[in-house]
Amino acid sequence: MVNNGQNASKRTAARRKSSGALARATFAPPQTYALDIEILSANELRRRIIEQRFRQAHQINFYLMMLVESGRCKPVVDYTPLPEKKGSLLLVRPNQALKLDLSSSWEGWITIFRPEYLALVGNDLGGDFFLVEEMQGLPALTQLNEASRHVMSSLLALMREDARSNHPQPLTNAMLRFQLKSLLLRLLMLSNKTRAIEPNSTEARRFRRFRALIEESYTRQHKLAHYASQLGCTVKSLSRATLGATGTSAKQYIAARINLEAKRLLTHTQMPISAIAERLGFDEATNFVKFFKRDCGLPPSEFRKQHYSIYN
Repeated sequence: MVNNGQNASKRTAARRKSSGALARATFAPPQTYALDIEILSANELRRRIIEQRFRQAHQINFYLMMLVESGRCKPVVDYTPLPEKKGSLLLVRPNQALKLDLSSSWEGWITIFRPEYLALVGNDLGGDFFLVEEMQGLPALTQLNEASRHVMSSLLALMREDARSNHPQPLTNAMLRFQLKSLLLRLLMLSNKTRAIEPNSTEARRFRRFRALIEESYTRQHKLAHYASQLGCTVKSLSRATLGATGTSAKQYIAARINLEAKRLLTHTQMPISAIAERLGFDEATNFVKFFKRDCGLPPSEFRKQHYSIYN
């Protein structure tokens, strides 16, 4: 995952302290590793990563799945602790804040892959075109029964062996994509998710474009009318598409994305509330405080008081 030495870790911590921002962790396997997905045991991950590095939350730019085979661990995703035990499967998405438990009290599998690798899975010949979209709605934590845990564990062990094979890289990458697709489809079936709209309908495509625009612009633009104009549709049409995809209105979706980032910063950094307000596109800190309190039920200062000391 991250393959830095002690000096790099200190530089990262210093930059984080000076900027107040969440440190970033990138997909960075060893230089000799040429694939876009990596499967590691917990012990292998511990040997690679300096434990101190992930005692503080990092914002990751890759997908991470962690299956606990024995013992217990206590990762934190965004601002939520997710205690895991045997059979727990954790799914962390790009841009989420992860505080990883690297203690020796648990064993299991960790799978990490680039976001574009998941997109390639959905584009594979014979692939399920809805897979990428459905992945967005999976819960962060799934508790598997013993039979499902055994199947998932066997799949991951096979994937690790295939990743270490001497076959040509294109063949290995293709094999791992199909194996990952199988694993994710099993996870989707276990989640019993249902969709309110067809995955390739006009409304579904509109929502996907809206979601992408939000990720690009939520720190600068909060107005629903702006996004509707960018998408060439009415506010009503955009709200209907968002409601069908998420069960919430488009306005609520924008607010939730802004407040999610605010909660990450309040939980895992000491950035002043005024600086958080500015980073999230508010002209005045008081406007941010009102906005946050309206949606979250308490002011940012109280949210930080309840969460920061727990994880830092």
